[in-house]
Amino acid sequence: MSAIVGWIIGIPLSIAISWLVWYVWNNNRMLDARIANGDIELLSSSNYNITEVVRAPAGSRVEKVAQQIVAPVAGGYIRQTLPDGRVALIPVASVPQPIKSYPNPTHTTQLQQGPKIE
Repeated sequence: MSAIVGWIIGIPLSIAISWLVWYVWNNNRMLDARIANGDIELLSSSNYNITEVVRAPAGSRVEKVAQQIVAPVAGGYIRQTLPDGRVALIPVASVPQPIKSYPNPTHTTQLQQGPKIE
């Protein structure tokens, strides 16, 4: 009895998942064909959100480069994402040093000491 209930639930669910996969694949295939044919109607279509149009030779890629603020992690390392997607921990070789202030002998605002009178 439980096998029949499993089939009643499983068959429609697998059909729905299969249809969804086919629908996404078919839409991507149709979009690629429209782009390859230079379909101008894509620019005014409400189905697609077009943020940028670039005229470039065939096979070109446009990559958005954004500045990233790198936050240090514990242990003196900085987390950095490499171009291939891997994450690297780069050691930070900075040792905190105290700031020392030395009087500048050529500074003109120092108090001038006159000759000593005895």
